[in-house]
Amino acid sequence: MPRTKLQDFPSKENTVTEPKQVVVKPIMAKPNAIAKLFGISYSSVNRILKEYDKDNKGVEDLYFSLSSTMTVISIDGFREYLSKRHKGWL
Repeated sequence: MPRTKLQDFPSKENTVTEPKQVVVKPIMAKPNAIAKLFGISYSSVNRILKEYDKDNKGVEDLYFSLSSTMTVISIDGFREYLSKRHKGWL
């Protein structure tokens, strides 16, 4: 079986040289950031998380409490929970 040596040499096209070339999609956020992202208040985010604790509506791992003062929320999970909760009060 012949050996093939594959190499990619650094070039301007395959090398990151500036921070703006790196694009990252956030998956988790703090409650304050979630409030700004969805245009709701911080207290509404906390109320929604308390409702989630009572009934998760099939959404798993919506948030993680890393410590007594640090909570991170899944952005996609929060959006999914809000859509399942939509008009549930009717």
